[in-house]
Amino acid sequence: MFLKPYKLRSNAPLKGSESKKLRQRLEKSFPDTTSEQLNLLIPSKGAVTQLKLTTHGGTQTNVFCVDKLPMFFELESGDLAPTLYALWLVPNLLPYYTTFREVLPKLSNGADLMLPGVVPVGTGMNMYGRHRQGQLMAVNLVSNHSAVAIGYLPRSSDDLYMCGRQGVAVKMLHIFGDKLWGHEPTLVQQVPLKKTTPLTKDDFPELGAKIDSQKKEVNAKLTLADIVAATSSPDTTVVDSTIPNVEKLEISESVSHEGDNKNSLEGNSESNCNDESEEAEITPDSQLKNAFLAALKNNGKNLHLPLLTSNFYRLYVVPEAPQPIDLKKTKYKKLSNFLNEMIDQGFIVVREESKGVDKITSIDLEHPEIINFITDFKPPKQSIEGEAQDQPLFRSELTETYIVTDETAPFFAKMNYKRGEGIPTAQIKKIVREYISKQNLPKADATGSTIQLDETLEKLCNLKIASVSQICSTITSKMEYSYQMCELKGVASNKPLIQMSLATRSGNKKVTLISNIECYGIIVPEFIKLCKQGAAASTTVVKLPHQKAEQLQIQGNQVRFVYNLLTETYKVPPKCILGLELAKDGKKHKKK
Repeated sequence: MFLKPYKLRSNAPLKGSESKKLRQRLEKSFPDTTSEQLNLLIPSKGAVTQLKLTTHGGTQTNVFCVDKLPMFFELESGDLAPTLYALWLVPNLLPYYTTFREVLPKLSNGADLMLPGVVPVGTGMNMYGRHRQGQLMAVNLVSNHSAVAIGYLPRSSDDLYMCGRQGVAVKMLHIFGDKLWGHEPTLVQQVPLKKTTPLTKDDFPELGAKIDSQKKEVNAKLTLADIVAATSSPDTTVVDSTIPNVEKLEISESVSHEGDNKNSLEGNSESNCNDESEEAEITPDSQLKNAFLAALKNNGKNLHLPLLTSNFYRLYVVPEAPQPIDLKKTKYKKLSNFLNEMIDQGFIVVREESKGVDKITSIDLEHPEIINFITDFKPPKQSIEGEAQDQPLFRSELTETYIVTDETAPFFAKMNYKRGEGIPTAQIKKIVREYISKQNLPKADATGSTIQLDETLEKLCNLKIASVSQICSTITSKMEYSYQMCELKGVASNKPLIQMSLATRSGNKKVTLISNIECYGIIVPEFIKLCKQGAAASTTVVKLPHQKAEQLQIQGNQVRFVYNLLTETYKVPPKCILGLELAKDGKKHKKK
């Protein structure tokens, strides 16, 4: 459904009432979800937006995003289907079918999940569960319980059993690595690792034994927190495990309750005071004032005065706020009222140049409040080139990776790889060779086929002498297998050179022709967008007769601009570009 590029028709934020209606729709669609899980999916203070899309097949649908994360999309029937991000937060939204890890690349290429690729759960009629036709299903891997695809059943589970393991099991709707998953390029690039520990005797209590409810609550809370942490950073892995040391928690709680009543009352009063102070700090008025002070302290020396008050608020005050500022919720209601109070307090001096046009002429950086103001919030760095940098420049493809585990972490830590980070399969051998040369490990024999290992590799391989292939196989056997999306910056070593040429069209107009840029992993629509913005010229795609390759046609002589764009923005080596001699010098010679 989202494997090919879609057309975005509109992107509008939802009001509070509309967010409540969306939450009610989720409660009806997924009645087994709890209120805590719904708060994870749609936080009360989250920015909910609705995207109206037209897919490549012409289907119109709505996608609901929370803080730029696509969480749900509508089906043709009007029902809501969760995305992978929603399933990574709340895994029990849908039932699962498990497949083998070799099947995922097939699914990412557009294939449906076939019955031979489904791992049977039981025997007989319960082999594929008890599901109705059209039931939404999530797909995970044998090595990882996190969802990697979402689809629906074309037939009921009983009909699937009667097919004799032939035919389509799940029709795919949304897959890891498709265009909907890559809607926001700065998001997670790796499937979070989620494994279950083997069952123990504690999972099978004796008949009549009492189960500690407190342990269940602690387990549920920690598991939910781990799931949230997994989607917040690409280098995090989630491993479901039973919580040890629960007895220590119970002991510490019992000891804390044995204190005097006076101490408990004092502690409660102090905590209440702290809560009240925290609530006072989060008021809209104080949030606006803190953002204003942070803007003056961090950017006051670099401001070019006089400066429009509207530009000062938009470019410097708003980015300093940890949460969006709503002036209507403050006591000032308008920006002018707030600035008038700041003028009375001596922070700034504003001059009215004309009616409705106010400029800041001076700032008192020696004001006591500015000097003593301290903030822990660091605003995100804004790119100089604007919104164009927010879009991905290179195409991505599904690559097989191995995740650094606790057992292999001491080795990879010396090569600047963190625990939980995904490493492509082809790169592990390169890392091993770099480690050998960096540590100056001696050769064990005259042929040089085996190497004498150091302490780190000895503990990892349980050998004193081994070859490079043995080291690589041992390391990969102790790592977890997963998938991630990688940019195709270096696609192949035998790439054709980028060719730039000039041609003449009707009316003796010159155009610039560019070919072979897609061989370097460059996203052609994004490249066209940058050319239109930077060169202010019409850019189109021209199909060559009797050839599969395409050419870009830019109006005018834009050879110099294209060369700078490829070398500076896309980091293409200059030796891979031909045709620079056709560029004009850009100087106009005066006629004598």
